[in-house]
Amino acid sequence: MATVTIDVDLPPGVEITGYERVQDGHGFGVRWPLPERCRCERCGHEGRAHIEFKTTPQAIRDLDLWGQPCFWIYEAPFHRCARCDSRQHIIPPFKRKDVAYTYRFEQFVLRALIGSTAEDVARRLGISAETVERIVAYQLAEERRIDPEQVVTDLGLDELSLKKRHRLYVTLMTDLSDPGRPRILAVERGKDTVAALKCLDRLSEEQRRQVRSHRVDMGSAYPAACALRLKHSRAVTDRFHVAKKFNEVVDTLRKKLTRESKAKMNKAERKAFRSQMWAFRRDPEGLTAEEKEALEGLFEVIPKLKELYQVRLRFKEIFDTARDRTTAARWLRDLRREAERLGLDLDRFFATYDRWKTEILNYFDARQTSAAVEGINNKARVITKRTYGLKSAQSLWNRLILDLNRASEAIGWSIEQIRQVAKGLKVQFDWSCT
Repeated sequence: MATVTIDVDLPPGVEITGYERVQDGHGFGVRWPLPERCRCERCGHEGRAHIEFKTTPQAIRDLDLWGQPCFWIYEAPFHRCARCDSRQHIIPPFKRKDVAYTYRFEQFVLRALIGSTAEDVARRLGISAETVERIVAYQLAEERRIDPEQVVTDLGLDELSLKKRHRLYVTLMTDLSDPGRPRILAVERGKDTVAALKCLDRLSEEQRRQVRSHRVDMGSAYPAACALRLKHSRAVTDRFHVAKKFNEVVDTLRKKLTRESKAKMNKAERKAFRSQMWAFRRDPEGLTAEEKEALEGLFEVIPKLKELYQVRLRFKEIFDTARDRTTAARWLRDLRREAERLGLDLDRFFATYDRWKTEILNYFDARQTSAAVEGINNKARVITKRTYGLKSAQSLWNRLILDLNRASEAIGWSIEQIRQVAKGLKVQFDWSCT
């Protein structure tokens, strides 16, 4: 029979005393240094440890070995108090109280859960979904507390619906200090000022003073909360939110301008007309020659539509090329006058611009956007769809911590690392290699 020697990574102080294979599982006998003194949990007496052992061995789950379940077997020790005769268990250093698995098995389960569901992980590991959820609760308990030493300079606040057609909303607070690696800081039930204040209150007073900018939408709830808590921060309205408001007004005016022409068309002509409207909404650089030609034909039929099209392109150009807030403000003022001269009713957008002028122009100082916040929202929507809707902010929080903050832990070895391992193995097995 062939034998294989393997190195087992053990926590400090833990020793292997024996091995036994049972069916498709592995059992390792383990031991660890026991304390010389103990304090009684019942009467508080502290003295020399009186160690006794249970008659039946204890088996707890550890990391799998070669894809098969592995268990640590030991005699469970307990201390008998010399004063009150109370007996208390001595918890091993590699597991927590009242569980049948090691700390590192908990961490393994948590990594397996990234991008997966509790039911899938439970099925693969041969444990219950309730055990998986309990491990998540243990492991992520500390994640809800924001490290007071963490420096947060940029924040994002946004809302998310937990379940379609249900009034279940949560507020997400995101750390945008590192644009390349945004992190979820808090999730609270609701989408009002109270929910936003609960999120912001998770930061210490010093951390709130360090925040220099925050990205929020053009609602009333989040800006009000940030004004109360973030005294040294300036609000930045994302350019894509501004563009959305502008395009809504443009689209309403476009429908008004084309309503009379569409009424005179038959079914086939209306179908062709809709395809031209698609070209109207797109960036001209992405249009083919045929689409551009069809669009020019549309402008010949409805000349006013061409003027609206040019105003829309000019609006995009301002946000793409304005070098500072002063230039942007002047160009937007000129665009407003041009629209009024052409008789294009864009007053609804410019009324919004007047209310949020400072926040909108703040974008041009550093061109900060809410792209990272929207990206996190998209990930959160995928999570809610994968679970067919969530019912609690806590559940969404756990999933976001796993799939976003801890996503890097699920990444395996890089290609270069694998090549190095393969090279090392080749040298070991082929003595002619140099």
